[in-house]
Order: sequence, then C-alpha cells, then structure tokens
Amino acid sequence: MKKMLILSPLSDQALAVAGYLRKYDGYIVHGGFMPGERMRNHKYYEKLFYVQNERSVEGYDCVLPTGARSTHWMITHFGTFRVNGVDYSKANLRCFRKYTFLSHVKNLGVPVPQTYEEPEVIDVPYPIFYKPKFERGGGPRGVVWSVRELEKLEHKEGLIYQEYITGSRTYGMGFIAQGGRTITSFQHEELLSFPILGGSAVYIRVFHDERIKAYTERILESMEYSGWGLAEYKYCPNRKDYVFMEINAKLWASIEFTFMNNSDFLWHLCGIRYPVEDVKSACYVGRLISLGWPGILKGAPYLLKASRYVRYESVGSLIISAFLMSLPHGSRKWIKEHLLAKLKRSEQF
Repeated sequence: MKKMLILSPLSDQALAVAGYLRKYDGYIVHGGFMPGERMRNHKYYEKLFYVQNERSVEGYDCVLPTGARSTHWMITHFGTFRVNGVDYSKANLRCFRKYTFLSHVKNLGVPVPQTYEEPEVIDVPYPIFYKPKFERGGGPRGVVWSVRELEKLEHKEGLIYQEYITGSRTYGMGFIAQGGRTITSFQHEELLSFPILGGSAVYIRVFHDERIKAYTERILESMEYSGWGLAEYKYCPNRKDYVFMEINAKLWASIEFTFMNNSDFLWHLCGIRYPVEDVKSACYVGRLISLGWPGILKGAPYLLKASRYVRYESVGSLIISAFLMSLPHGSRKWIKEHLLAKLKRSEQF
C-alpha cells in the first residue's frame, strides 16, 4: 500500500485532500507539521510528527505540501519536486514575490492594480489595500482609508500597497499546469470571505469567464509554469474588466469545492478517481462563524442558498466558537490570551 505524507496537515486544503483519500483510496496517510505549526491529532492521519529536515520526508511514495510555508520549504530544500507525476518547479517561487511578479504580469498586457513598494510614492486616491510583499501564508492585510491610518501600520517595509478595487467578490481559477500548458482548471466566484478583505471563501459558487481563462493561461505560458495554484482576480467596474491580484502557488483553502466539481485534480496529484458531484455552491461553516455576529448575519442568506456545507471543525468546536463570538471583544481576547494558552501548554502529543 502506498504511503503519502501531507505537509501542514491541519490546513483546510490538507484536510480536504486527506478526506478524499480516506473515502476513495487505500493510501496510508501521515501528516508532517512544519516548525511553528501547532500539532494536534486528527482521525484522517495514521501518524503525525514534526518535520525536522530532509530525512523526515524520506520513505514516502508521495509528499504533498499544502500551505505556503510547507510549499516554500519543499522548494528551498529540494528545488523542483514531483507529486505523483506532476512536477512543481522551483521557478514558481517568483509568485511568492508579489511586487516583482505583478510587474511581470503587467508587461504581459494583463490588467493589474496600481501597486507600490513604498507608501511615500502612492499617487492614487485612498482607500489603499495592503498585504505582505512576500507570501508566507496569512500575514497582515486590509484597507486603510487615510495617510494617518497607513502611518499606524507596523512593519510597513514588508508590505505592498495597491489601489483598492471595490466590491467584496473575488474570482479564482485553480489549475494544474506543466511546462506552461494547463492540464486541468476550475473557476469559482467567492462572494463572502474570512477575513472579509482578502481571506478564504465563506460562500463560494461555480463560475466561468473566458477572459479569466485567457489571462491565466497567458501568465502560465509566459513562465512555463509547472505545478498547481490558484490565480485570483477582482472585477474592476472602472476598467470593465478583471484585474489580476495574485497567483497562490500552492493548494488553496477552498479546494474541496474544486474537488466536488472536478476529479482531475486528485487524479493528477494522488492517482484517485471518484464520481463528480456537480455542486453549484458551498458554505464553509467554521469560517462563517469566525466572522462574528455581524458577519454571520450578513452570511445568513448564503447559508440558506448553499448546495453544500463544508466544515473541518467538530460540532463542539463550532458551538464554542459561536459562544466566544457572542462575548465582548475584551472577554474574547482575555480567553484567547490566558485560558487557551494554558490549554496549549497542557496538551500531550
């Protein structure tokens, strides 16, 4: 029986992969945590451990990094690597460097937002969107409405600044490509996110536009891209066109919705086939609750519309999260800083 190691095994995308492997294939699945990631048990994995060095990942038929941190670790330690016949090129590291990669995409004639490395040279009206200059997974991102707000940001040297594209909707095209040629792809529309500005999907639905496909394929061909990722866009009403935001050169947090509608991804990455479910929309319940009560109220209509509900948390965890969100901010902060810190210290692995 084949052995697979999934890196960053408790990320949503890792649990999506592990869940499908558990349901449809006979892999022995282990999970490898990267330094700094919190370890806890999960029923999907027969073994969990911390990855210390290259020797930690030896002896597996397949090693699949899922988040930005583990993908970057694989690139820096192994260069180009292979997952079940799909090459992931070390050249994809270009996508992690947000500013220089946007400059490359702009030269291809693909619309991109006005972007700045230094806040002093911003010459577009506020608000301004900011995010990390280098992709490490997560990190500060959001909107500032004035120079005064921008000046209060910490670690400004690690950020880039962009014109704010109005609207909460984000459009994505997930793909696997080899040598710049797209092998399979799937598009979606994200109507609600957590965090609301630049986060993971809360409510997502099937979508397709040939312009997104053409722009993404133009970018992938220019790089001779080999690997997988998610190209993200916003629709700009002023340009009346889609604006390229970034390529997340990793598995993406809403990938389970992709798996529901396209079985080619797991066929290429893991060698498994399963019946496609043709799910039109999905709501990620844990992320909805994490938005807090204002976000829950905003997302309630989407909860009713969703064709499928996705959760990676236990029912008990969701109830606790909902309770915490009902408390004043100060109380939630105290619980997280004191009680949860004690729980972490007392956990035995």
